[in-house]
Amino acid sequence: MKHALPGLILCLLIFAAPGCREHSLEMDEKLVRSTYPNSGALNDTAAFIAGLPLAEGSSYSDLAAAPEYLAYRKRIDATWDRYVRNNLRKIEDWRAENLEGEGDAVFYPFSGPDILNAVAFFPDAREYVMMGLESPGALPAPLSMSPQRVYEGLSGVRNALRTLLLLNLFRTLEMQADLRDGSISNTTGIMMFFLARAGREILDIKAVTPPVSEPEGNRAGIRGVEFVFRKGPGTPVQRAIYLSVDISDASLKAKPKFVEYLREKSAATSFMKSASYLLGYDNFKTMRSIVMENSRRIVQDDTAVPFKHFDRKEWDITLYGRYRVLEMFKARFQPDLDREIKRASKGPLPFACGYGFIPEKSNLLVARRRAAQSNTGPRL
Repeated sequence: MKHALPGLILCLLIFAAPGCREHSLEMDEKLVRSTYPNSGALNDTAAFIAGLPLAEGSSYSDLAAAPEYLAYRKRIDATWDRYVRNNLRKIEDWRAENLEGEGDAVFYPFSGPDILNAVAFFPDAREYVMMGLESPGALPAPLSMSPQRVYEGLSGVRNALRTLLLLNLFRTLEMQADLRDGSISNTTGIMMFFLARAGREILDIKAVTPPVSEPEGNRAGIRGVEFVFRKGPGTPVQRAIYLSVDISDASLKAKPKFVEYLREKSAATSFMKSASYLLGYDNFKTMRSIVMENSRRIVQDDTAVPFKHFDRKEWDITLYGRYRVLEMFKARFQPDLDREIKRASKGPLPFACGYGFIPEKSNLLVARRRAAQSNTGPRL
C-alpha cells in the first residue's frame, strides 16, 4: 500500500462526507462490484487468514491443503468457537438490551486492531475511527510469500490473538512482539481476520492519511488503513479507519491541526476498554477532553475516563458489572466508582471485558449526554 494521491483524495471524501455514495451502492449490486473490483480477492485472502472455508477455485487451495495450514485451522476454529461461546454471543445479547440507538459513528481510541469488539458492540455503525500505536502494516500478500513465510505468519496471527480470544483484551507488549509490518500478522491482517470471522464482506482496503497539514507544511506523520465492508449484499456499506498515532499530550502538541480536526468531529459514541488508565493521567488531558466534549454517548470500562470527570448534570450514567483493580494498577483505584457500582450496578456482565478477565469481575459504564448538552457538530 502506498500513500498515493488518489488515496488521499478518497480520505478527504471519507472524513468530509461519508455515506453520500454508500446509500446508492447498497441499492445497486452491479455498482458495488464495479466500484470495488478487488473485493473477491480481498475476501479470499481474509478467509485464508481466518481459517475459514475457501471459495471454489480459490488461489489459496494448495496452501490450504498443507498439514501446517490444517493444523492452524483446527486450532483457530477451537479458539474462535470458545470465544463465541464465552463472549461474542453474550455481548450481542447484552447489546440488544442495553445499547439501543447506536448512532452513525464510533470513536475507539486505544483500540489497536480490535475491530472485533467494535462491530460486536456497534454492528450497525456507518463509520468506526480507531487509534493505536501499532503500525497498520501492508496488505498481506500470502501468494507472493514462500510457504514457510506464510505458515510462520499464520503462527504469528494465532499468537497475536491468543489473549484477545481468551480474555477479550489485547496486551500491548504482546502486540509489539507479534504484529509485524512485513508479515501476515500485522494490524491489517488481524483486522481482516476479525472481519472475516465476524461474517463481514470486505469491499476495499486502502492506505489513508488524515487530511491535515501542520504549520511546518508537513502532514501529521500519521499512517492509517481504511476498510470498507458490509454485512452482505443489499446491506449498508460501512467503513473502519485505523490510525497509527501517539495520542499523548506531548505528541498531540506537535500536531495542532490533527487535534483541531478531531475536535471538529462529533462521534455518536466513544468506546474504550483495556485503556491502561491513560486518560486519568495529566499527560493525556487533550484526548480526554476530545472524548468528553465531542461524544453523545460513552461506553467504557474503568480503565478509560475516570468516573470523577462525569458531571451528573451533563450525563445520565448506567453502570454494569463489578469493580476490581489489578494489583499492578492499584494506584488507579477509584473509590467513587467503587461506591457507585456497589450501589447502582444493574448486575454482573455476562462476558469478560477489560482487565476483569472474567465476567464476574468486569464492568462497563454507559454515559449518555443529556439533551441540552448534546454536541451537534459535524459527523465523523
